[in-house]
Amino acid sequence: MEKHLFGLDGLRFLAAMAVVGFHFLFRGEAAGDLPQMPLPDMLRSAAAYGYLGVSIFFIISGFVILYSAEGRTPLEFFVSRFVRIYPTFIVMMTITTLVVVIAANPRFEVSPGQYGANLMVFSLLLGEPFVDGAYWSIVLELVFYGWIFLLLVIKRLDDIETIAFGWLALSLANEAFFQVRLLQDALITEYSGFFVAGIALQRLGKGVTPTRLALLVLSLSYGVFTSLRAASWFEAEYGSALSRPVIAAAVLGGAALFVLIARANLPRRFWGPLKLVGGVTYPLYLIHQHVGYVTIPPLAALVHPGVAILVAVFGLLAFSLAFHTLVERSALPVLRARLYRLLQPFAPALDRRPS
Repeated sequence: MEKHLFGLDGLRFLAAMAVVGFHFLFRGEAAGDLPQMPLPDMLRSAAAYGYLGVSIFFIISGFVILYSAEGRTPLEFFVSRFVRIYPTFIVMMTITTLVVVIAANPRFEVSPGQYGANLMVFSLLLGEPFVDGAYWSIVLELVFYGWIFLLLVIKRLDDIETIAFGWLALSLANEAFFQVRLLQDALITEYSGFFVAGIALQRLGKGVTPTRLALLVLSLSYGVFTSLRAASWFEAEYGSALSRPVIAAAVLGGAALFVLIARANLPRRFWGPLKLVGGVTYPLYLIHQHVGYVTIPPLAALVHPGVAILVAVFGLLAFSLAFHTLVERSALPVLRARLYRLLQPFAPALDRRPS
């Protein structure tokens, strides 16, 4: 049984809360999805950098997905990832659709065709927008899972370090020179530095080598590069300036915090609470944005806008906690076992362990 890294559950939750803060304290107003609210300028300015929490998600994914893929067959990996991602996605997407339809906010509408396209997650391929804008990062996660699955199928996961160097080189070439959209989508070239940083950190856990250190340095350098390039789009989109040194410090500081937390020997009494908040993170991330955008304005008409945001956040946290403890914890293990039994006869070659 693989060792569970409880500290990363806490880091995942902190990253999710940074994204929630970005959406409710900065982006909502900047994009016109929330009314102007009397919030402290310092709070709004700090929240503007919360989108970088997604970078931490990608570093964690690079580490954890490689960590969990080792020793598994392709079918085991596929079932594990499918059950972890898809059922909760469908439930949260459906709830978001219902809330948006009931709220009747003209800025947020979901058509039957849009809902149907979102059932396959990759709704943009069908020409329909996401039900919630936060889903874009889930799509990138699934693309990454797909590549790891392919490496398991062709039994090349042990070559991941060499492959990661090639991935970075292709990403840099595409972002700096070619900017081919197909490569951006298929190879996640805008965010590959973060996934590769997680891969490098996972490999460094097996032993420090010059190659692995070089992979980490190059991946983080590329992650800083792409983050700084994206700042110009951010400023044009939201009309708010960002500090380049702060962006670089946030990216590198997040990676340093990852290392400290991953290596920390946490007392056993913290394991349960950390695993719980880690479990809450995924449903919270899926449900918070548009549900928050349609519920905060009517709340702000009754109480101070700051209080309205706090009520919305705590309500979303409570809902996510209830869903995780009452549904995910009991249903997902059963679903995983049943799905594996169902698919096993259809994929004997995939599930054959290397001799």
